[in-house]
Amino acid sequence: MAPSKLDEIRELLAPEDGGAMELSAERLEQLYLEVAPQVRRNSSASSRESSFSDDATLKPTSSLSLSHSQILDGPAIEQQLSKLNFLPTGCDGIDDLLEGGLRQGQVTELTGEAGSGKTQLCLSAAASAAALGHRVVYLDTGGGFSAKRIKEFHRGFVTADADSAEVEQHLSLTLDLITVLSVHDILTLFKVLEELALGLSGDPGVPGDGGLEGNQDVVDIGRDMGLLVVDSLSSLLSPVITRLHHQGYTMMASTASLLRSLAPAHNCAVLYTNHTVSAGGNDRGGASIKPALGTRWTSTPHRRVCLGKGHGNDAQGCTAEVIYGPGTGSSCAFKVVGDGIRTL
Repeated sequence: MAPSKLDEIRELLAPEDGGAMELSAERLEQLYLEVAPQVRRNSSASSRESSFSDDATLKPTSSLSLSHSQILDGPAIEQQLSKLNFLPTGCDGIDDLLEGGLRQGQVTELTGEAGSGKTQLCLSAAASAAALGHRVVYLDTGGGFSAKRIKEFHRGFVTADADSAEVEQHLSLTLDLITVLSVHDILTLFKVLEELALGLSGDPGVPGDGGLEGNQDVVDIGRDMGLLVVDSLSSLLSPVITRLHHQGYTMMASTASLLRSLAPAHNCAVLYTNHTVSAGGNDRGGASIKPALGTRWTSTPHRRVCLGKGHGNDAQGCTAEVIYGPGTGSSCAFKVVGDGIRTL
């Protein structure tokens, strides 16, 4: 951060009477240095930031939105800056479970049975991150990506009195920041993750080493990626483990290593989905479920959230519970609606 900018912030925070500030300039500088990797953008992305700073277009969310009045409030600055390390999922209840949202530099797993909202939450997270100006790479392994749903989620972000032309412009920019890649086998996944890592590191090396044909476009996309979504990861790994067994487990370990190293090394958030399998009978005589990929995969995500379908009178609702990582045991209920995901 340039010294002149720090001086400007110091002037804004310092009271005219010379009294003590609620948030010291030194603390603010420390906070900025901590979050600088999250707000750094290349020149092309910088030109887009002004389009994403229109507070009149977007509804206030749990994500960073520093208005001039907030700058004058020291504690508010500290609270808001602390959230720069997180990307919102689009559901306040799930963001609370994750203690702020999807943590940049970490891997988050969504596991659950079919119809529990995994893909919807991935789409919501992608729309939320892109609406805030973050580059999103969405690896679609089963054709579940829907541009229509991204548009519907975006509609839920804007205020009722927003200018329609501004909304359309912002929607266009949001869609431009989401890159969807079809990935149908594990080797293609390896290639894409390798190319994204090259882009994030700024390494101009030749992508596609190991006999795989490289894609310079993917490398370029990776240079400013803030969120990587893989929906679904288990659909690529489970068949390989079943058919190849030991070789399959080796591939699974390689995938885990790639994801675990890519997220913290380049400060991007990684979100992927995993299906569930039967865990045998439970105490009530019914069938219980557990995440797929087995115990060898358990420690791959920093946090694992299990989604469940609603039953009984609230069959349209779903549940989310942290079953691994910080906050284990905390849960919430949510409902997927036309323009978003609502906490119940």
